[in-house]
Amino acid sequence: MPKTILACAGALLLSTAGLALAQGAPAVGVTVVPAGQTAPGVAPAPTPPAPPAPAPAQAAQAAPAPAAAPTTPAPAAGGAAAAAPAAPAGEAQQAAAEAPPAGGMQLDAHPSADSAANGNAGQPTGTNGMFVDAAGNPTYNISAEGADWFTWRGYKKFGANCLQCHGPDGAGSSFAPNLAESLQRINYFDFAGIIVSGQQNKWHPVNSIMPAWGEDPNVMCSLDAIYVYLRGRSDGVIGRGEPKPHVKNKEAQDAEYACLGQ
Repeated sequence: MPKTILACAGALLLSTAGLALAQGAPAVGVTVVPAGQTAPGVAPAPTPPAPPAPAPAQAAQAAPAPAAAPTTPAPAAGGAAAAAPAAPAGEAQQAAAEAPPAGGMQLDAHPSADSAANGNAGQPTGTNGMFVDAAGNPTYNISAEGADWFTWRGYKKFGANCLQCHGPDGAGSSFAPNLAESLQRINYFDFAGIIVSGQQNKWHPVNSIMPAWGEDPNVMCSLDAIYVYLRGRSDGVIGRGEPKPHVKNKEAQDAEYACLGQ
């Protein structure tokens, strides 16, 4: 009986010690290592490689390059400014068309036929110092001193012989055409022929009658002067009204008086 009790007590003691060991009591010869540390004499476990970074789903697109700033041309050598751009061809042609003829006076857009063909620059080489163009046709000369004698005299003689039908300054009326416009179509010789011989139904299809003045000295003695004045009106060089004071031409005045029998 006592042996049985002693055997049971020993078994109970062993069971209790084993239970304590199983619940975490340190066993003899066993080294307890805290978490995160390596036991002495034991190589640390290799660190697993970091997983590769995930590749982007789509490559980023390159940003567009910024627009280049406008380049300012470098100044010419010596600091001189660059030349201004040339005017367009159309403007250059228009400027050339509006430029006054060499040695002459500024024409309007629709000059007389003679000025359109020969220009209006004249030289006083005609009869009694009359100005004539390159083709020898009578023309005017307007300067700061005034109109030449023939231009002024033509205005006076037109007023005395032609104004009644052709209106003041040759601007036309209900009886006869605008002579400033007529001279855009006819030259000096056409004009002289109409004055000498007259014409009928040319301006108006029914009742336009231009008398023949070929035997009237009041007209024929001043025919060139009248043409000179009207040519200036047709060219737009002479305005309405009496031209500025003329430079007296006694030789031409004496020739007119002689033609009139005075």
